[in-house]
Amino acid sequence: MNKSVVLFVVSVLILSVGLFGVSFGGTRMSDMDRTTSENTISVTGHGVISVKPDVCYVNLGIELQRKTAKEVSEEVATIMSSVITAIENLGFTDENLETVEYSLTPVYTYPQNEPPVLTGYRLRNIVKVKITQKNEEGNLNTSLIGEVIDAATENGANVISGITFDVLNKKDLKLQAITLAMEDAKKKAETALKAVNETIKTVIEISVSDVSFPSWSGKDMNLRVETAPQIFAGSQTITVTVNVKFGF
Repeated sequence: MNKSVVLFVVSVLILSVGLFGVSFGGTRMSDMDRTTSENTISVTGHGVISVKPDVCYVNLGIELQRKTAKEVSEEVATIMSSVITAIENLGFTDENLETVEYSLTPVYTYPQNEPPVLTGYRLRNIVKVKITQKNEEGNLNTSLIGEVIDAATENGANVISGITFDVLNKKDLKLQAITLAMEDAKKKAETALKAVNETIKTVIEISVSDVSFPSWSGKDMNLRVETAPQIFAGSQTITVTVNVKFGF
């Protein structure tokens, strides 16, 4: 085979490979066109759930100041033992109690033009009480919150440092809200497309906003409660927003 014939054959082969590559790329682009739609509609959906708290946390305890660390530690320990016993008598166990603060700090006075003078020690011992008991209606028994506070203060507690309500099944509530939001988005898209004789063919993009859960909290208080306070938990709403792009 002469040189000119060889060059001709090689050229034909190169051209054939090149044409095949272009055709294959075109096929892949065609497949992409079939899986994504040029016609899109973007909608926003909202999922709203009304929820009542099913757990309450009450921070309570003692804060005292005495001349020596030993004196204040022993006195606080004695009072705290009475407080815990009173709370346990209401049906609570160690699983419902958690120490969240225990601090012993020196207390100084600062005479003018003189070094600081140690005058005593301040001890603060705070426990968190977890309340999940339900009433006859199946809601959180808020009357028990007042009973806990009353029992604690009657036995020497002088600090109520916060009442906080929360929900235990946050994960399930989030999923429920997302489902409602997606249903809302789909319904909006279907309604809009029906007016132009189109239907949803695919979902191209979904974005879910962060879910913020309601927070119920009370103010910090240093007080002596004479009667059990009346506590209202109320209810809040959880809202999820989704942005969805549909293809049609």
